[in-house]
Amino acid sequence: MNRKNELNGMCGSDKSPPLFYRRVGFARLCLCFLVFSLTLGSFMEDCFSQEIKESVSEERIVTGTGVIIDENVVDARDEAISQAFSRAIEEYLAQRLRFQKMVNNFQRLDEEILARAKEHIQDYQIISEFKTDEYVRVLIRARINSAILEKKLKSMGMQETESFQIDVLFLVSEKKRGFPTTFWWIDPSAQASITPTELFLSQVFEEKGFRVINRSFFPPEESYDEGMLGMNLSDEDAVKWGRLLSAQVVVTGEANIDEGSRASVFLKAIRVMDGATIAQGYREGITSDNLGDDKNPVELAIQNWADDMISYISDSFKPSEKAMAQLIITLKGLKGYKELQDVKEFLIENFPEIKSVLETRLRRELIKVSVETEGDSYTLAKRLLRHPKVPFLFEISEVHEQGFTVVRR
Repeated sequence: MNRKNELNGMCGSDKSPPLFYRRVGFARLCLCFLVFSLTLGSFMEDCFSQEIKESVSEERIVTGTGVIIDENVVDARDEAISQAFSRAIEEYLAQRLRFQKMVNNFQRLDEEILARAKEHIQDYQIISEFKTDEYVRVLIRARINSAILEKKLKSMGMQETESFQIDVLFLVSEKKRGFPTTFWWIDPSAQASITPTELFLSQVFEEKGFRVINRSFFPPEESYDEGMLGMNLSDEDAVKWGRLLSAQVVVTGEANIDEGSRASVFLKAIRVMDGATIAQGYREGITSDNLGDDKNPVELAIQNWADDMISYISDSFKPSEKAMAQLIITLKGLKGYKELQDVKEFLIENFPEIKSVLETRLRRELIKVSVETEGDSYTLAKRLLRHPKVPFLFEISEVHEQGFTVVRR
C-alpha cells in the first residue's frame, strides 16, 4: 500500500478554543513595566538576566483605528492599517527586549523603528474591518520581517545574546623558562595557587558567559586513576576530571612563557558528554615596549586563542536546527471563519513541529494555509488523522510532497 492510500480516514471531536486575546498597547505595557520596576528594582533585572532568550512569534493579530476626516474613508483605512503595523512591531519589541532596555532606548526605538513600522512588515492580511461615521477599524494578521528587524536591533546595539552558562574546567600546565612545569592536578589535595595562565583563561571565559569550575572543591577522600595525575593528560583522563568536577567542557594543554615578551599556548577544548574535541589550536602572544603594550604575553596568546575558538565551543552546545519544510494545506468545506481559526489553533497547539500557520488564499469554496514544519507532508497527514482531538470530522486526500487537502465532512 502506498503512502497516499494510507491517509484516507477520519476522526473527530468538537473543540472551540477562544479566538483572540485582548492586546495591550505599547504605552500601557511600558507603564506596567515601570510600576513593576519601582517595586521590584534590580531583583527583576537579575531574574531576567538568568533566562535564556525566549522564542518570539513573528505573527501578530492586532487592531488599528483611523479617524474619518472630511468623509475620506480611504485615508482613514490607511491610517488604521498603519496603526496596526505599529502595534505589531511594538508587541514584538516588548517581547524581544528586556524591559530596562526598552525604557532606556524608547526614543531611539520610536524614531528608528516604530516611525517606519511598515518597513518591518513582511506581509499582512486584513481579517475583518468595519466603519462608522467617525472612524474605520481593522483587525489584521501581520507577519514581521524578523531578519530585517534583528539586523536593525543589532546595528543599534540592542540585540540580546543567548546566555549559555557552560561549566568549564581548566587543565592547562604552565612552563616558564628556567622553572619546572606547574600543573595543579599532580596533587589535587594540595590546592596549589592559581597560575597566571589559569587566571587569564578564567577572565576570558567568564567574559563570554561561561561558568569556571573552582578546582579547590573536591569530594573528600577521592581516589584518582594514575593517568589523571600526569602532566600530559589523555583525552580520556581529562574527561574523567570533567565528570568528577561536574564540568561540561575541559580545556587541556600547555602554556609556554619563553621570555618576558613572548609566550605561546596550545589548547584543546573537549566536551565531557561524549569526549569529542570541539576546538583546538596553537597561538602566540608577543608584547613590545615600543608599542606601549601593557598586556602580559600569555594573556595575549590566550586572548588570540579564545577569539578564534570560543565560538566553536558555544556552538557545540546549541541545539541543532532541523530542516524546515513549507507545506500547503488546502481546506475544503469549512463552515465559517471560526472553523479556520479552530484548525490553525489545533495545528499550533498539538503539533510541536509546526512553527507557523498562515492563510495564503481565502475563497468561498476553499482556503489554503501555508504551514512551516519540521517534517514531510505524509507524516503530518498521518498524525492529523490519528489525533484524538480534531476540531471536526474530515478526510485527507491528494497527498503529495508539497502538501495535502483536508475535506470537512
